[in-house]
Amino acid sequence: MHPRYLSIAEFSYHLPEEKIAAFPLTERDASKLLIYKNGNISQDIYRNIANHIPVNSLLVFNNTKVIQARILFQKPTGGVIEIFCLEPYEDSKEYNLIMNKRKNSVGNA
Repeated sequence: MHPRYLSIAEFSYHLPEEKIAAFPLTERDASKLLIYKNGNISQDIYRNIANHIPVNSLLVFNNTKVIQARILFQKPTGGVIEIFCLEPYEDSKEYNLIMNKRKNSVGNA
């Protein structure tokens, strides 16, 4: 079927909360690997991925970073104010430093 004729409803399914990983495994390469080959679906672990990639394949690695762009404030009345940052406030030469941080930052208002 041509992708133009696909419906988003075809991709909706129930996913139980307990099946969603909340934290990465200690051994990251032991995470599950879903394999689709010749119409069959099976699973393995990520450290065995080389056994499932055809010869002369092109691998593209996604090295993007995600920053926490959602800021929540609690009002004295109990209400919550949410700010979602879509772009930096101003240009910064510190992006490399910021994107390589490993801890959360907390500011005071």
